[in-house]
Order: sequence, then structure tokens, then C-alpha cells
Amino acid sequence: MIKPNLKTTAIILLILISIPGVAQNSAGGGSGPPPPQGATPPPGLPIDDGLIVLFVAALIYGIYIIVKYSKKHTQA
Repeated sequence: MIKPNLKTTAIILLILISIPGVAQNSAGGGSGPPPPQGATPPPGLPIDDGLIVLFVAALIYGIYIIVKYSKKHTQA
């Protein structure tokens, strides 16, 4: 009885699975992808509102963590 080699079996299966992906041909007989429908509208919400408040909150939180860390290591 022939013992199947795991590497050889895996390589053969990989080749057999990847052949249909490479064999897709849109240049000869296919119509190709559809043309784009046009530009997408811009989002309705601004993305920069409250950015300064977020920055200040992050700065305060960072200072809090640094002070907490320094107090913990000065007591020990």
C-alpha cells in the first residue's frame, strides 16, 4: 500500500484550487467589469468637529497616567 506524502498532496490540492482563479478570462469573450456609475457623494457629517476637545481630553488623560505612574514608583 502506498503511503500518501502530505506535502505532495497539499501542493497538488493548492494547484487544483488555484487553476480556476487564474483561468478567468475577461479579455477575449467576457464583457469585463461594469463602468463606474459616477462620483460618490461626500459624507454628510464633518469629520473635524470636536477634534480640539478630543485632543485636550487625551492630553489630560496622558498627564493623569504619568502622574499616577510617577506616584506609584516614588512610594515603592
